[in-house]
Amino acid sequence: MATFQRSGAASKDTYLKYLGEIPDLIQITFCFRLYLSQARDEIMVLSYAHPENDNELYFGFHYKNSELMMTCCDPKWARDVKLKVELRVWTSICVSLDLANGKNVVVQDGRVMPDIIDESLGTLHIRGGGLLYIGQEQDRPGEGFDKTQSLAGSLVDYRLYENIFSTSVLKKYSNCEPMQVSAAPFLDFSNITSDFEVGDVEIETVNGSRFCSERKPYDILFPEVRTFDEASHHCHILAADVKAPKNTDDNTALNNLSLMHVDTCGSVWLGIQRNMTGRYWYDTATQKRINYVNFGYKAAFDDSEACASFKRSQDTVSSGEWAARDCEMKFCPVCRFERMSFLKLRGLCERSLFDREYFLPSAQDSPRFSGAYYSVVTKHTPPENASASDFGFWQLSRLDAPSVRATLALSFPTHYPVGLNNWTVSNDVCGDREVPLRMTSCKERQFSCDDGTCIPIHQRCNKEINCLDESDEVSCNFLVFPSRYDDKSPPPRLRPSSPVNVSVYVLMLSMRAFDLTGFNFVCEIEVRFSWKDSRLTLLHLKEDSFLNIIHLTERMPWKPDVEFFGDALTTSDVNERYSFLMGQRKKEPLPDNSAKLWEGTVKRPTAIGLNETFEGRDNPLVMVQKLTVTTSCQFDLITFPFDTQTCKLDSLILNFLSSPNVRSSQLTQEFLAVSSTPLDIIPGLVLRGLTKDYIALVPEGPGVKYIGKRKLLEYYLKEEFMAPEDVGNYSGQVIAMKFRNLSTFYVTSTYIPTFIIVVIGYIVFFFPVEDFNERIMVALTALLVEAAFFTQMSASIPQTAYLKLVDIWFVYCITSLFLVVVTVAFINWCKKCAPSFLLWLRKHEVKSQGRLASRRAALASRLNILCRIVCPILTALFFIFYLTMAALIEIPELPIEIPSYQSFFSK
Repeated sequence: MATFQRSGAASKDTYLKYLGEIPDLIQITFCFRLYLSQARDEIMVLSYAHPENDNELYFGFHYKNSELMMTCCDPKWARDVKLKVELRVWTSICVSLDLANGKNVVVQDGRVMPDIIDESLGTLHIRGGGLLYIGQEQDRPGEGFDKTQSLAGSLVDYRLYENIFSTSVLKKYSNCEPMQVSAAPFLDFSNITSDFEVGDVEIETVNGSRFCSERKPYDILFPEVRTFDEASHHCHILAADVKAPKNTDDNTALNNLSLMHVDTCGSVWLGIQRNMTGRYWYDTATQKRINYVNFGYKAAFDDSEACASFKRSQDTVSSGEWAARDCEMKFCPVCRFERMSFLKLRGLCERSLFDREYFLPSAQDSPRFSGAYYSVVTKHTPPENASASDFGFWQLSRLDAPSVRATLALSFPTHYPVGLNNWTVSNDVCGDREVPLRMTSCKERQFSCDDGTCIPIHQRCNKEINCLDESDEVSCNFLVFPSRYDDKSPPPRLRPSSPVNVSVYVLMLSMRAFDLTGFNFVCEIEVRFSWKDSRLTLLHLKEDSFLNIIHLTERMPWKPDVEFFGDALTTSDVNERYSFLMGQRKKEPLPDNSAKLWEGTVKRPTAIGLNETFEGRDNPLVMVQKLTVTTSCQFDLITFPFDTQTCKLDSLILNFLSSPNVRSSQLTQEFLAVSSTPLDIIPGLVLRGLTKDYIALVPEGPGVKYIGKRKLLEYYLKEEFMAPEDVGNYSGQVIAMKFRNLSTFYVTSTYIPTFIIVVIGYIVFFFPVEDFNERIMVALTALLVEAAFFTQMSASIPQTAYLKLVDIWFVYCITSLFLVVVTVAFINWCKKCAPSFLLWLRKHEVKSQGRLASRRAALASRLNILCRIVCPILTALFFIFYLTMAALIEIPELPIEIPSYQSFFSK
């Protein structure tokens, strides 16, 4: 086995140079087993240089991109294969390259990568006579090494054949099964010292199959005493759990581990606790009852001893025993790592020389965090003559450049460099300074609290404390402004030909009053405006937009200035109930960037953000206002009480003005100057200050929705709609509501009673003609009651210069009763005083007064009968005329289709 750069320091002097002759090659099979101690920018496992070409044959890994990079033949062929190589884990890889048939196969740990067939490879071959190096990349034959293009790890069972083998043979090798082939490799590690020039490489002879062993959990003992809760917290922030032995072998391994720290740890904590209710022990990691126990004595269930410790054996026979303990006692923790976990170091500058990822090696005598590439974090104890307050320090350094370092003084004996700490940096490219750095084991979609614990990222800035140190609700500003941001200027257009859209949605909550006599109405509305400002960067956006409310303590961005008017630009009375601004999450966050200290913050808006940073061009700002608006409506009451009214929120003017001091009178004058629309159809919303080429007001979904009770006292809200209506060169929207009169009330309270009175007046024609007093009294009474109805109704409806349908009805009723009174009087006159020429006489004179009276009575009776017939006919003709007139008289309406409603509220 050959081990390269065991110290961890990147070097140009660690390599193996093959001393034999490399022949011309058309087919090759390359197999090896690799164990990476640390990564490099390029991990070199084979570099073959011909005098005419330094990359005649090249096999290397790109650790960050998880790629195997292959190049050959001048180089006229290259291929990158997605292949992940993990640190501190053995992996077996075989590559076959058949240039004659144009085929390439890659196998890793029994998994075959997608192979390729390229017929153009048939014209290529690898030229012999060059230099082959392992562990370094040649920029020129035999020289030009770069320590960032090297190998830090171990190689074993290294083979290079000038033949190709079947995929099944390659799989056997990668699965650590016997590779039965007749051909012998022309290059291998069977005799390294004679076949290679060894440059600072450790060579050792090894046997066994541990190079193909599966990934196993490992344990690390931390030699500082803590309470059980402190021990659990320490393991948790390192992405581990306190160890709980599962069997005798686990118990023995724990005993052997504790023997390595005899001087500092008398006992260690076990990851089990007692359930006082069920009277059993359970694993704190899985919360399940344990099956294996190894208590040295049968302890009583004492409430004060809810935890357990492991005490190492004092002899060579036993493997240690367990004991119930008080959880407030202090012992060393042993953390169980199911797999190697990486901790990110956040807050370093972009060009820093330090690594961004660190891990805890499985075997260590003292606490140590190894960087994934070139760095290491080690603990330094204080000198013997140090003060009692000096607990030592942690040092972060480059293994290949020890002068580049950062130090962290321990605040207490169990202080580890996890979480948020202030480091003093020296000789880094970003200068010597004190800088806050955050080391965290948190994964994607997690947020790191200041103490190092992890919570789901959606709990960051959600108005609820989730971190024990409350750091998840610190620095929760939602907006990041560029240095020259002007909150008086609207967002810039992303394309010159496309205006910036401002979406509007009006949610009508209720119609509080609909005053016909005052020609106005009062409504409760919630207005929502949303727009995108590409100048801004938004932070911590949640799916629920109401968790993204921007508080008044924060700097405010540009937002629309809203003003309300009634019909004919009359002033509206607006009472604001509440108003707030919030961000809305529409797109996924930007990629993570470990150069930033906080998950979800950026130092400048042009920088790449983290998984809680959002671009303003994709995620809108939303302004919501709840208002009580009292505004006028020009009612047309010709068809009252069978009328349908169309009222507009006349007008809701949206101003985008560069100066906040423009007064309403100026707005009105400017509006009248540019408006060619009659005052009775002024749009509801108009973008002011900037023309529609720059800012466009567009409805969100249908634009308006009424959710209150539609049935008012006198009217029913039939429908509401919003439609585009530009004013001059300004973008606008009109909001209109259609009300239908609830005429049933008037039918039952006015029309039927007044018609009954008319019928009563008509009934007098069925009274005896001789009873003039009764007939005239009934008719006059009906006339007076009808007049009283008319007076009462006139006081309760708007006074107009034109006749309304209800007025025409009363005119008919009063007129008909008046004619009844006149007819009754005329009939009585005909009965008593009619002249002779009106009588039905023959051509001879009336010979007696009795005969004349009889003729007068007959005339009156016939007139009375005629009135009985004529009055219903005239009434029917009036009804036909009345209903026809009600149907033909309509109020002009805007010819706008009503769009279907789509839900405005979305998370």
